[in-house]
Amino acid sequence: MKIAWLTIIFFLGTIPCYAAPKTALVIGNSNYQSSPLTNPVNDATDIAEKLRYLGFEVFDKFDLNRKQMRNAIREFGQTLKQKGGAGIFFYAGHGIQVKGENYLIPVGADIQSEFEVPDESVQANLLLRALEDAGNPLNIVVLDACRDNPFARSFRSSAKGLARMEGGVGTLIAYSTGPGNVAMDGEGRNSPYTKYLLKYMTQTGLSIEQVFKRVRVGVEKDSGGRQIPWESSSLRNDFYFVPEPVELTKHSPQNQINKDIEKSKKHTIKVTASETRAKNSSLVTNALMTNYVDTNSQTTSGYKLTIYTNPGSAQIRILNLDKNYHSGITLEPGDYNLEISKEGYLSKKQWVTIDQDNVEMQITLVPLDYE
Repeated sequence: MKIAWLTIIFFLGTIPCYAAPKTALVIGNSNYQSSPLTNPVNDATDIAEKLRYLGFEVFDKFDLNRKQMRNAIREFGQTLKQKGGAGIFFYAGHGIQVKGENYLIPVGADIQSEFEVPDESVQANLLLRALEDAGNPLNIVVLDACRDNPFARSFRSSAKGLARMEGGVGTLIAYSTGPGNVAMDGEGRNSPYTKYLLKYMTQTGLSIEQVFKRVRVGVEKDSGGRQIPWESSSLRNDFYFVPEPVELTKHSPQNQINKDIEKSKKHTIKVTASETRAKNSSLVTNALMTNYVDTNSQTTSGYKLTIYTNPGSAQIRILNLDKNYHSGITLEPGDYNLEISKEGYLSKKQWVTIDQDNVEMQITLVPLDYE
């Protein structure tokens, strides 16, 4: 058995609690023949850029017709079905409700009367059905789509905004305003809703629920209470865009660690930072680290470590191990010091504990010129 002992406590960089694949479909429709909108393409562009920075694989689409929107949703669902992980759908553009059903309006829709809406637009429930079919554990649906109904004069009903929808288990649906209300397109580059979403989704330590609470407060204040964002959620997992840094601690009680150390001292190799530097040609940390390895109890069992990086081409090294990293590397239980680096980005060093299960991590590097 391999026993690792750290003489000090280290602070880790951010470890996303959701390290599985993350995929996003972002759609912005602005160029309507009737009632064109200023901001949706800007909103979608900026959200897509931010999600890429946060480690998502992003499919961004702009000014789509009905067929293109349906195809994009179909492909998004198929990708989530194949890859699993977390999914985010963001839509900015016109959205309306008819008889309690919500519809996203494509560019080029020819709607003269209310009865034509189902044939000319995309039912929002199509997306929810695609997510349900995908079967991935966590989805976030963001609809900045409650602008004024451009066809209101020809409609018999007077319902405004979008109706409440119920997603499957593991789904959060976020609306830019409450059910039956209308959202503002905004006078700046982004809608008020997207402006605050962009602001808070990169703040460290905010859960997805906290992000939307802060968005709600900001939009409500800017609109003088006329627009109040709203969410419905059946999430089972915690999700953070940027998690809080975590303090590394041993899983076993300190007294058990001490007993293990005493037991292993007869058959141990003491490795210091300077020796590790000479062996691996890399500095472990500025502090001294001591490892104790039981050489009389080797095992062939271990657990897999898989690291997803953003950018994807970053170099990964295990500083306290004389072994090159590769995706899915099998490691014995213990503590491992990782270094992730790429030219043009700030390098990151952080510890990971391999204990009783395979470990998957998502690590995002910060560009040197990022503000």
